[in-house]
Amino acid sequence: MNLDLTEQQTMMRDTARRFFEDEAGPEHVRAIEPARFSAKLWRAATVLGFLGVRVPETKGGLDAGLLDAALLCEEAGRQLAPIPVEDGIAAARLLATVGADALLEGMDKVPVLLGAYEAGGDGAVILHLDGDRILAGDAVLAQGAEAVRAFEAATIERGLLRASWLIGAGVRSLELASDYARERSQFGRPIGSFQAIAHPLANSATDLEAARLLLWRAIWSIAEGTDDAAALPAMLEWWTATSARTAVRRALRTFGGYGLSLEYDVSLYFAAIQHRALIGGDPERQLAEAGDRLWAGVSPALPDAGDPGIDFGFGAKAEALAARVRAFFEAEFTPELRAKAHHGTDGHDPDFHQKLGAAGLLFPDWPSEFGGEDAGGLEITALGRVFEEYRWGRIPVGITNMGAYMTMKFGSPELKAEILPRLRSGEALSCLGFTEPESGSDMYAARTRADRDGDDWIINGQKMFTTGAHLADYVLMLARTDPQQTKHRGLTIFLVPLSLPGVAIQPVHTMQDERTNITFYDNVRIPDRYRLGEVDGGLQVMAAAMSIEHGGEGYHVFHYSLMDAALTWARTPASDGAKPIDDRATRARLAKSATRLALADVLSRRATWAGENGKATRWTGPMAKMFSTEIFVEDGADLVALTAPYSLLHATPALAEIEEKQRQAIGQTIYGGTSEVHRGIIAEQALGLPRAS
Repeated sequence: MNLDLTEQQTMMRDTARRFFEDEAGPEHVRAIEPARFSAKLWRAATVLGFLGVRVPETKGGLDAGLLDAALLCEEAGRQLAPIPVEDGIAAARLLATVGADALLEGMDKVPVLLGAYEAGGDGAVILHLDGDRILAGDAVLAQGAEAVRAFEAATIERGLLRASWLIGAGVRSLELASDYARERSQFGRPIGSFQAIAHPLANSATDLEAARLLLWRAIWSIAEGTDDAAALPAMLEWWTATSARTAVRRALRTFGGYGLSLEYDVSLYFAAIQHRALIGGDPERQLAEAGDRLWAGVSPALPDAGDPGIDFGFGAKAEALAARVRAFFEAEFTPELRAKAHHGTDGHDPDFHQKLGAAGLLFPDWPSEFGGEDAGGLEITALGRVFEEYRWGRIPVGITNMGAYMTMKFGSPELKAEILPRLRSGEALSCLGFTEPESGSDMYAARTRADRDGDDWIINGQKMFTTGAHLADYVLMLARTDPQQTKHRGLTIFLVPLSLPGVAIQPVHTMQDERTNITFYDNVRIPDRYRLGEVDGGLQVMAAAMSIEHGGEGYHVFHYSLMDAALTWARTPASDGAKPIDDRATRARLAKSATRLALADVLSRRATWAGENGKATRWTGPMAKMFSTEIFVEDGADLVALTAPYSLLHATPALAEIEEKQRQAIGQTIYGGTSEVHRGIIAEQALGLPRAS
């Protein structure tokens, strides 16, 4: 996987940014109002080669890839460039394809556009399809099946580029809103510190970041010829039109009454985004188109994407590990284990867990010095998705892994020798003891005490939601060791054996059909060797622990099972022989879920890739975690409604799973930090808004 732009792509983006900052922008839009087209800007963009960016060099173009053109269009959108640049680029490519050289060469003087609904000034030539003929006005440019396919490909290219324009404009509108929210004060505080302002902006920043990644994924998929390559452009058009319109509404609302004033630039962004997003008609129609392409055999012609430079694949090592896991399950996964499989800890089977340990499939990401295989994050992602194919839960593995990594990083040699071999083999498990009844997501408000007594510590307190404690041998615990220090200090991390006297475990059963626990600690005495890190240095250890948990993949993976169950239902004939998936409206509903699943996927992949390659920001993981869990909830609710009442009645195993996944999804927005916590991080780190007070 690689999401780094090439040197050429970076140069294209930077050149386009300088050009549109100098030649476009809100002041230029106002100067030509009410027109939406600047002939001067069109000529300048043509002369600079922007409109011929996709034209072969033999015909005077730059012969750049589709991603290069998308980067250009995003910069045009940021500055509301009053020219239909995406139409012009797609039209120029089409003219070159069908050999209409005269029109191509004269585009600086006579704009040529794709489609009959975009402004291009007086005298613009509109390309359109009439039966199997491509017409420029009344003149026939090409005819036949190949002409139809060339026009189809150009239309899809235009849609991708328009999506990029909307992303640029939407992101810029959020920047305007964030700047205002930092400066505008109310009740003695910047309004950006109010969650009612910050959290909707954080949602939209995440939505548009997901849109950009899905755009890149669509271009890569076209270049690679993946199975979903034809559907992704339609999915992207729906999502981008919807999310950009939502973003600019939120941005305008941030300005309050001033946002309604035409003097404020955000009003121009509202009008331009509305126009670009809806000029092709209701975006919801794209979901039906996506459904047709995914499940009804519709295969439109796709543009030549060129070499995108980026790569969304997991890579050969990840694919090899996934194949190895699948082979293990095929050999060892008995009918009894299939019946026992469960998304929570109730599905844990000690014998099978130890078999996985013996096969090296519990923790292949561990460093080789501790018995692992040094597998990377993408390899573990691929492994986890195979586990989910068989519905074999990895919660005990995931929470054990956090205790293991903290022991590797902060434990003494003696503790590592005692703990790690047992965890690696599957003989032992660990769990997490962070949350307390009074603190919730504010882990640093912990009241559980650890008092020094010679070479030992005496622990007293209570932990909530210690999932897996009834199975585990150790709990990774945050305890207060110096109550005189401030809240975030005076904390220490321990790996506490749960077999010690004074530990009590009380089950808590949840609406997700999962068991968690309350754990009580009454004068539990542990030797100092179970301490991780420095005394009162728990903040450093917790930061390392949260860097493991604050990503989307561990939560996002369950969404695949929800989608799989929905498709199983849709492909199953009813008593009259009809299949739900044969209905176009049903396919559109399923396409909506497939789109949101794809968006969560690219955010989660990016978070994993960025973490592995030292490119993670403070908001990369929170965006993936927040989006993937919230969208899981939305899809769970939507699919339960789509399949009601039979989903509520658990009429089939697939329908039962849909309903169960809806309940499971709600918990995912709470575990690992609530969505509100992550929105706060995104608002501060991605948008630069002040911390909520």
